[in-house]
Parts: sequence; C-alpha cells; structure tokens
Amino acid sequence: MKRFLIWTAALTIVVAAAGSSARAEMRPGAVEFGGFLYWVHFDDDSNVDDTQGGGLRFGILFHEQHALEFTWEHSETEDDFFGDDVDLDTFRAGYVFNMLPDNPISPFLTVGGGFQQVEIEAFGDDATDEVLFGGGGVRIFVGRSFNFRLDAVVELIYPEDDSLWDTLLMGGLGWVIGGR
Repeated sequence: MKRFLIWTAALTIVVAAAGSSARAEMRPGAVEFGGFLYWVHFDDDSNVDDTQGGGLRFGILFHEQHALEFTWEHSETEDDFFGDDVDLDTFRAGYVFNMLPDNPISPFLTVGGGFQQVEIEAFGDDATDEVLFGGGGVRIFVGRSFNFRLDAVVELIYPEDDSLWDTLLMGGLGWVIGGR
C-alpha cells in the first residue's frame, strides 16, 4: 500500500507539472478509455486479505459534464482461514459528473451499480453478488486528450443475507478521443 501511494503521488506531481499549460477538453460525443491499477480494502466481515488489482474502463461523454462509464476490475487474494485463493471480477456501469470539464485538473463524482463474480478455491464454488458504488476523483490532463486519473470509490456489495463495504483507491491513464 505504501509503495502504491508513493508512486501515485510522484506520478501525479510529474503529470501536473507537465500539464500545467494544457487545455483539457471533455468534448460532447467523445469516448474515454483507459486502464488502472488499484488497491482494495475489503470489509472485515468478508474474511479475505486486502490486495491490489487492475482494470479497464470505457466511457461515453453525452455532454461535457455528463458521461456513462463501464469498468471491469480483477483482483486475486486469499481467505483468512485456509489461505486459499479467492478471485474477484467486478463489472460496473455508472454515471460520471465532471465538475470542471474544461480545466487541466478536472474533478468528478461517480455513482452506479453492477455485479461482482467471486470464485473461492476452498469451496470449489463461485457466486455473483450485486454492487452499488459511489465516489469521486480527479483527471489531470496532459494536452487535449491524455490524462492521469485518480479515483476513490466505496462499494456496497450484497452477498446472501448480508452487506459488505469495500474501499478502492485507483490510479490510471485515460484518453479522451473524438467528439465535437
């Protein structure tokens, strides 16, 4: 976790310095795509170790401030009891509100839902659980299209007869292409 935060902070400073004169542009009709790495703190009741993972995202900008975004995340961890492997794949769709779409440093809010596929080696079983999420972040643009993106998201997961709260910190790269 400490190494993740140090690299994220260093990259943020470099990108912010390089992009200080850049003209950001969240253009209506554009698409944004990119990849990211993340660290997740699982709810203590889930009985799995916190871990890192990776993912991909794709978004459609309907207006400079409004977008629909789809993400896929994958992580591998271990359960606290037997040390057996637990694989998680999360698929989400969400609304993104870009607060300052024309600035080189562009904050945003996001909310939505999806599902999480959990495969547990110890039981030879898998399950699919519903997910609701909310959070925010910031894009730091370098030029017109390339950006470095930081997100913080809280996920509410609904396994059988329970609910779990997971927290994710994400850092990645994005490209905004096309649009008017």
